[in-house]
Amino acid sequence: MPPHTTDATSADQSSVNDNETNFVFTPENFRNPSIPSGLNVLDVPLVLATPSSLLGYGYILDSPDDYTTEKGNFEIVPWPRPQGARPLDPHTGAEAGTTEGDFEVGWKGDYFFGKNLAVNTINNTYLDGLGAMPEIATQDESSATSDGSCIYLWMSDFHPDGGQLFFPKSPIPFCVCLGKNTCGDDVKPEDMRAFYIPAGKGVYFHPGMSKELGPQVFLTRQGRVHARVSASWAEEFGTLLRVPLTLDKYG
Repeated sequence: MPPHTTDATSADQSSVNDNETNFVFTPENFRNPSIPSGLNVLDVPLVLATPSSLLGYGYILDSPDDYTTEKGNFEIVPWPRPQGARPLDPHTGAEAGTTEGDFEVGWKGDYFFGKNLAVNTINNTYLDGLGAMPEIATQDESSATSDGSCIYLWMSDFHPDGGQLFFPKSPIPFCVCLGKNTCGDDVKPEDMRAFYIPAGKGVYFHPGMSKELGPQVFLTRQGRVHARVSASWAEEFGTLLRVPLTLDKYG
């Protein structure tokens, strides 16, 4: 039976799994997750990234120098958040600033992997998505069926401690899949939207934006604390997000 496909703008709220997931994003689980078979597929709309379409998500960039802590426009959330009634003192909790480095993403057969070289952690290599349904996806290049025109996302993550930017090392277009930070922990598959970033441009996300991105080698800049919160669409909602990687796909 083919997977059930739903338009992201009208997904049935009753299909959401309200049970807490047992999936933990350990380094091994992130690299090699056991993704269930028979998942629903939800098509995520893809639109051209412009200042107006990205409103509430972030900003289109002409240069990675557009957003820096030196300019005072790169958002760093005061951290940690106090547990008691007393707040942090003014001008404290944000001194760690940013870290930056390469973020490598690319295909291995039907598997799309990412590696964040900007952060000092063993949990920096991820299976971002698949080019085919889990039942048939393979890392064997000779038998892979993906043509690279779309990606099935099984998860997304966000950084509550600060913003993040991505700027490609070579001027080719790429895609990002974002959910607004106003959703918080209540983010659902139908909250996600995909944006096509034109060649020669980059993108900056506000803190707490759920995100995934398409193939490229990027410069990434983000909060040095590197707090990360991840959601498994596959485990929590029984769903994969199908994101086109070209504007005319499914159009």
